[in-house]
Amino acid sequence: MDVSVIIVAFNAAKYVGKCVESVLAQTGVSCEAIVVNNGSTDNTQAILKELKCQVIYTEKNVGFGPGNNLGFKASRGRYIFLLNADAWLMENNSLAELCRIMDAKPTWGMAGTTVLSLEGKPGDPPATEYPAQRHVHRDFSKLPGTIAWILGASMFVRRELYEKLGGFDPDFFPIYSEETDLCLRLRELGFEIGLIPEVAVTHVGGSSEDPRDPYEVSKRKLRGLLKFRQKHYPPDDCVFLAKRDLRRAWLRMFWNGFLARWQAPRSKTWQKYRQYHGIWQVSREYLASIGR
Repeated sequence: MDVSVIIVAFNAAKYVGKCVESVLAQTGVSCEAIVVNNGSTDNTQAILKELKCQVIYTEKNVGFGPGNNLGFKASRGRYIFLLNADAWLMENNSLAELCRIMDAKPTWGMAGTTVLSLEGKPGDPPATEYPAQRHVHRDFSKLPGTIAWILGASMFVRRELYEKLGGFDPDFFPIYSEETDLCLRLRELGFEIGLIPEVAVTHVGGSSEDPRDPYEVSKRKLRGLLKFRQKHYPPDDCVFLAKRDLRRAWLRMFWNGFLARWQAPRSKTWQKYRQYHGIWQVSREYLASIGR
């Protein structure tokens, strides 16, 4: 088996069919599609029953990272392709191209692809630094390669490295910063992260988030980031960054909250207020938990 494509789906009925079909249409490689139905409450399961893919069902949402780890245990491919349920491959030879290039790049442990929006616009390039890296007292210069991390929506990984790393750290829940952690740990093993721009996936993005209130989304994002900082940055730097987050969030929360009083309900200004309120709340809780 050349490639095992692992797709973690949570209430993904709108897109998961197109995602799986793009995998089943691949030519030039032997591949399998493994879908982890992560406690979905919509008709995701009914859609998957009509497709030729292996389905692993969990009774509750175990999170993005643990979901991929479950899929990995059932996989057979020498490469693992992690593909979001709201994303799909654009060409039928995409997996064959990924295998060809990775076979020719033994120093690469993982590679990303071009990620397009629904409108066909390319997303941001891969990150070359870790979050707030310039403000921390850790030397990243000796890590191999120039790419720091890539999006978890489209990750092509060597099987033996995913296994050696133990996959995603399950302490990151539900879906934020675990790919950054995985990429850093892979580079710490001595492997580069590559980019294969000639292979593209379309990614909707945000389909697992509740768009009604940014407050909870921003809280989950920052909690994932705090976990990453605590795991990889010196403790004093974690405190410094949390205090900086707290100050910035308070100022922006106050200003946007003031302006939102004269705007329509759920305006963009109100959304920013709720976003910064979430950051302020989590930062305050974190600093209180460590006595700072």
